[in-house]
Amino acid sequence: MEDWTKGHVDLHHRTVSRTRRMNRRTSASHGARACVLLIWTCLWSEGRTMQGTGGRILRAVRKMTVEPTYKYRTEWYDQSLDHFGSEPTVPSTFKQRYLVNDTWWDRENGPIFFYTGNEGNVEMFCQNTGFVWDIAPTFNALVVFAEHRYYGKSMPFGEEVFNTPVDIRKLKYLSVEQALADFASLIQHIRVSEGAQENSVIAFGGSYGGMLTAWLRLKYPWAVDGGIASSAPVIQFGNLVPTGIYAQIVTENFNMYPGCASSIRRSWDALKDESKSDEGLQFLTDTFKSCKPLKAGDAHQLRDWLASAYDVMPMVNYPYPTDFISPLPGHPVEKFCSFIEVGAEGRELLQQVANGAGMYYNYSGSSVCNDIVNAFKDTDLDDIAWDYQACTEMVMPMSTDGVNDMFWPSPWNLTDFRQGCQRRWGGAITRATWAILQFGGRDIGAGSNIVFSNGLLDPWHGGSILKPPGADIVVLNISGAPHHFDLRSSNPEDPPSVVAARRVEVDNIWYWVLTGTSSRKGDRSYSWDTPSVRIAVMGVLLGLAMGSVFMAFASKRLAPSNRSSERETQPESYPLLEPIENDGHGI
Repeated sequence: MEDWTKGHVDLHHRTVSRTRRMNRRTSASHGARACVLLIWTCLWSEGRTMQGTGGRILRAVRKMTVEPTYKYRTEWYDQSLDHFGSEPTVPSTFKQRYLVNDTWWDRENGPIFFYTGNEGNVEMFCQNTGFVWDIAPTFNALVVFAEHRYYGKSMPFGEEVFNTPVDIRKLKYLSVEQALADFASLIQHIRVSEGAQENSVIAFGGSYGGMLTAWLRLKYPWAVDGGIASSAPVIQFGNLVPTGIYAQIVTENFNMYPGCASSIRRSWDALKDESKSDEGLQFLTDTFKSCKPLKAGDAHQLRDWLASAYDVMPMVNYPYPTDFISPLPGHPVEKFCSFIEVGAEGRELLQQVANGAGMYYNYSGSSVCNDIVNAFKDTDLDDIAWDYQACTEMVMPMSTDGVNDMFWPSPWNLTDFRQGCQRRWGGAITRATWAILQFGGRDIGAGSNIVFSNGLLDPWHGGSILKPPGADIVVLNISGAPHHFDLRSSNPEDPPSVVAARRVEVDNIWYWVLTGTSSRKGDRSYSWDTPSVRIAVMGVLLGLAMGSVFMAFASKRLAPSNRSSERETQPESYPLLEPIENDGHGI
């Protein structure tokens, strides 16, 4: 018999990382890659970790394949391989790619909008961060998207660096510290090469990129004047938040629809029962349209394949059809739950679950089967690179208990996690609390000019900053919003809460641009003594005040009167938010 208490954490890792590349593939491939970057990190160990950003959910985002919409030119910068060592390296530099659009740029006063690239090809993030492109003309901004080292085409040692046997001497330069120093160095290069030493720089990032934006402002405040950190789980480390919070928020999404989450919880036993016989395995093969016949021992593959879909759907629960991670209808959680009938059991329940899974993995209808057996065997370079980061620095613990969530019990076990990482990465050291020591966890009140935006449908908000840690850091908890919704392009179906959040972000950006440029120019044209600047700043402050009132009003309209019983049991040190009602959609 298979041990069903294991594997969910590893699944979380793979789910996040592979969901990204599901787009434009057959449903067979969809199934194999339905792992979103930040979510199910380590199938090989007990518990759940963000090894993939919960490793996979964050990474899932970077796999999206899109047709070019925004125009840019590609530039290359000779980036230092090692920013901190005192000994020479071979090579000493590598080619870092960055994308540039100067269509609207006012070289004298226009800001530089700088996207801190995530764990993937920077072109994908460029095409899926419409907010930056929407507001760039208004600000007369230079738009720059920088690629993260060891991802996309910014490969210090070429693609062969990930070949086995692993050469840890070449991989040790893949770290958050080095990536942040890359961004700071590149910003300085752009300032000098473009003659923009006095122009303000505003950073943007979503998911892991949002974490990098926040950390860049904290570690290199001279390099950027402010940052929009969207869906950035910067406290999903150590014991700062409960390891089961991601799964609990996923479950709350499905609990919005009567009987849906409880039916999913019951389906695991039904699946396990069917896997005990050849006849039951044939039923599962046919019902879930597996490309290969499911055999004894394959049930956990089907289980993980389903769980990866559940993990991702709340993250991409947008109100309109998207092609973000894979082609999906609007409100995919609601759509899935529409297939579930309250009280269904056994094979009837499994058929309903299969119908919902078909919506997620094959919404386009282009596939004839699902490659369930190989769902978590295929990897690519981005997945491998992120796995290394998740093993060494980005250790984001996750677990499930089957009681407060709709999954099966799978506790977090750091010892098992470390051992798995050492096997894969030649004894690489797992620094489980490094991010807390390096960046402060919640204790970042001394920082300034950061907006943390959190979608309350997004399971990642459980690991993000939910209350302002200081007077100069803004937190926007956006009702009815999934993963970094505010960074997407404006859409007529955007909920009022998202529209209001973007207004607050724009007002903050105006303030950062005005004050940043003023401090650098040091002349009366941008000083407080200038009446036009006083009027502009006062207008921004008024806009911020009005935006805050609007956000509060919108949240009050959308929030129910009572807290859920599950969240009332959470420790007071973890400020969980109210469940949200958004016209029937959302937490």
